Amino acid sequence: MPRTSGARLGAALAVACGVACSTTFIGAWRRMPAVHKVERWAESDTELMVPPMTEAPIFLTPVDVVTGELDVSSLPEEMGVYAVYDGDERLQYIGLSRNMQKSVATHAKAIGIKEVGDLIGSVRCAEMPDGSKEELKSTWEVWLKDHLGNGGEIPVGNLPENAPGADPRWRSKGAQAKPSLNLGGVAGTNLPSPPACLPQQVSQPHVSLHQGIASQAEAMDAVRQAVEENPIVLFMKGTPAMPQCGFSARTSGLLREIGVPFETVNVLDEANNPGVREAVKEFGQWPTIPQLYVAGQLVGGADIVMEMYQQGELEQMLVMANEGAGATGDAKGKSSSSAEYATGNVKLIDDPNRPTATDLCRALDKSFALVDLKVVDESAAHEGDAGALEMGLTSESHFSVTIVSPDFASLTRVQRQQKVYEALGGVMPRIHALSLVTRTPEETDDDGQ
Repeated sequence: MPRTSGARLGAALAVACGVACSTTFIGAWRRMPAVHKVERWAESDTELMVPPMTEAPIFLTPVDVVTGELDVSSLPEEMGVYAVYDGDERLQYIGLSRNMQKSVATHAKAIGIKEVGDLIGSVRCAEMPDGSKEELKSTWEVWLKDHLGNGGEIPVGNLPENAPGADPRWRSKGAQAKPSLNLGGVAGTNLPSPPACLPQQVSQPHVSLHQGIASQAEAMDAVRQAVEENPIVLFMKGTPAMPQCGFSARTSGLLREIGVPFETVNVLDEANNPGVREAVKEFGQWPTIPQLYVAGQLVGGADIVMEMYQQGELEQMLVMANEGAGATGDAKGKSSSSAEYATGNVKLIDDPNRPTATDLCRALDKSFALVDLKVVDESAAHEGDAGALEMGLTSESHFSVTIVSPDFASLTRVQRQQKVYEALGGVMPRIHALSLVTRTPEETDDDGQ
């Protein structure tokens, strides 16, 4: 049987738990007795008796032949720890729950009918109705430790979201279970169908027969219809299960964390959404992806969504939109007085070897009364990025910019960033990704910056 070092086990468990690996954490695994007795915290002398995974009963989860849905009725509705195996008996996920049957049903909804029969074939369940949080966690850790110690890899459902091979659907709340919208079937549906008697050898113009998007104008119409007909829609690169860029992954992850149902459009899917990637940029006058629309209004991109999430505004907005109350509106910055502001830490890059950063700084300096400016070139951390290479960029492709200016007073978050993007109109074609934070001087005072 393959043996795994304590350091590797500790590191792997740290990754699966989403915590930093430490000497204390690793050492705890080295001290763990093989008979699955785990010491309690210092205030207690008793031991936890952890049920081993191999002794937990197995419950089959067949697919209903009529509905196509997973039948989880045999699973216990008790609190405990469970391990999910696919149809080939490969471990997909180890979880703990107050109601194991309900949790597996949630996984099934997140995965979707198309794949659920393959990914959920059986479940091992250890019922622990009177177990404490500590006992549940210790059991989960021992199960994962034993799996890794026997030569297994971290289950795909327990990997961090952005790790290679990770399947974040296992830890979702099911909000993104619906497939991405296919806008190719939205526009152009009023075009006449070809006559049934039309000879096959007669060639007809492509546009008259196409039942989807056939022009940029139709792509714009498709975007408009998607925004108007869906309370919450995220235009992103890839899908929530398989995002194709970090910003899209972060934004869809925040929406899943909140748990309100939302729609997505994969702008990279040219087969189903031709022309949508550029159309949505023109539609909202917003040059980057992702873009979140709530109740027909542009909320913004990844940076704005993160800021609203951190301030507790995003969940309220999404819940209200899902209930049909519409968006609450974007918060505006505080009005600035006519007082002059002392210049803070304005770092203007002027380097012929860094032409993009130099032009970016010049454009911002020309367009705004800068109180503070920080421009960080993060391209080295994204070396080999496929999107940047597609644009022909091998350097100066990713930037993080923080701007403090009284010019942002009384503007919404979207208006602020649109103002910045307008100022950078000549530079943006040379930038693949821009992380942007905008503040007024009053807001930096409030933040203690």
